[in-house]
Amino acid sequence: MRSAAPLHETPSGDEPGRPTPRSEPAVGDASLRLVYPQTDGSVAAFRVSALLWFAGMLLLSVPMITLIDISVARWFSSDPLPREFRNGLELMQIFSHGSGVFLVLFGIFLMAPQCRWHLPRLATLAIGAGAIATLAKMFVLRPRPSGLNLDVASIDSAWLWAFDWTLSQVATFDASTRAFPSGNMATATALTVGLWMVLPRGRWLFAAICLGTGLQRLASMAHFPSDILGGAAFGLIWASVCLHPRLLGNLFDKMQPESEPRRRRRPAGDATEQDTSHAAA
Repeated sequence: MRSAAPLHETPSGDEPGRPTPRSEPAVGDASLRLVYPQTDGSVAAFRVSALLWFAGMLLLSVPMITLIDISVARWFSSDPLPREFRNGLELMQIFSHGSGVFLVLFGIFLMAPQCRWHLPRLATLAIGAGAIATLAKMFVLRPRPSGLNLDVASIDSAWLWAFDWTLSQVATFDASTRAFPSGNMATATALTVGLWMVLPRGRWLFAAICLGTGLQRLASMAHFPSDILGGAAFGLIWASVCLHPRLLGNLFDKMQPESEPRRRRRPAGDATEQDTSHAAA
């Protein structure tokens, strides 16, 4: 007579080739068993390192993109976009300002209760990225496109950079001369990374909204393309800090509630054979 199947065997209905989940023997009910899914931390580590590499590439591309800043700003100054498209870009700012971020987080709180433990991380991503970008603005003096006469501006006008390492002009903080990096883009990028991890079904929608935020800042003559890339780089750097398991990621990971073990029914044939073997014994 064939003995009962061990508890660690993969049920006949499972797909072949998948790793066998770790299981616990059932107590009191032979037809049920507890199955704990395995996790792999290498994927998260790879994603964090990818964020840093991407941020580094964006920062290195800032000097090259500066060469086309005036040309792009001059094109947007001619108001080439249709009104409906511009109105749509205005809606894309939902990821880049406080009220929009609050609505996004409040929507997750109401419609995705299983993701509520992610809200502190998402709020820290959005608020911290904007704060980091504002801190960087204190050291960099650069005019915005709206502050230049683009009709006579040359490529050299885009290189009007000055660095205030001693913060001698921070008391007279003028937003019109603090274009780099884009705080809106930093906030939108960091929030997009967080939502990309939490709600994978909406990844491409989140990426489209983030891209729309950058286009809106260009169309409104608030930033040059190099400012947008710089803001995205700072947002990615801050996102890596909030996701890295040795940095703030460790703190947020501890907020994860202990998931209840899933109960999976053993095939009826195994239970019948086990009962038969016990009866024969």
